[in-house]
Amino acid sequence: MQEEQQVSRLHKFRRLFESLFCGVGLLFFSGCCTEYFVDKGHVDWVGGISFEIKTPYLNEKKAFNLRDQNLSPEALQQISEAMPFIAAFINAQLGNGISYAFVPASDFKVRSIRDIQNLNTDIFLAVKSIQNWQITAQHIQFNTDYFYTGPDGHFVYYRDNYIFSRSDRKWVFEKHAKSEPEGLLACEKGPSGWRVCMPLKPTKEFDSHPLSVLPL
Repeated sequence: MQEEQQVSRLHKFRRLFESLFCGVGLLFFSGCCTEYFVDKGHVDWVGGISFEIKTPYLNEKKAFNLRDQNLSPEALQQISEAMPFIAAFINAQLGNGISYAFVPASDFKVRSIRDIQNLNTDIFLAVKSIQNWQITAQHIQFNTDYFYTGPDGHFVYYRDNYIFSRSDRKWVFEKHAKSEPEGLLACEKGPSGWRVCMPLKPTKEFDSHPLSVLPL
């Protein structure tokens, strides 16, 4: 009887030890899997020009739409150099708990999507795409499509326009390309399967600083 009790206690101890070992092993394995699947970014090549799609501001850099934009290698190289500055600027525009100190100083005030759309700090604002590039030797013009979840649970898309200028070895926000943002967008899947967004209402034709695509 005593031996049976000892064997029973031994089996219980062994099962407890095995359970503990499996639990620790599972935790360690999950941690390894999580670390393994963390997106650490990559280097993308477009038209023979390299783009470091890496942190910081990884999501913003992923939003750069550079293919099928008819951009010359010189223009792509210029955007590659400006990418870290544009990505930091867009990240600050999102206002998801990030300090606005990242927004470069400019004589023109940057329009706030949150203020225009009356979005409180609980609403997560994200960037969908940065596209419609126009390049000159000293300026980069582009549009940015933002999105957030509306009260009805559906995504709301919004577009604004920007011009960056070269300042020493940096690229900084200079002004908005148009007097008004393109505003709310209607987005539908196109024939290629990608979501295509168009403004619900046209903006004014007046450009505060029009750019033409010139050879660099």
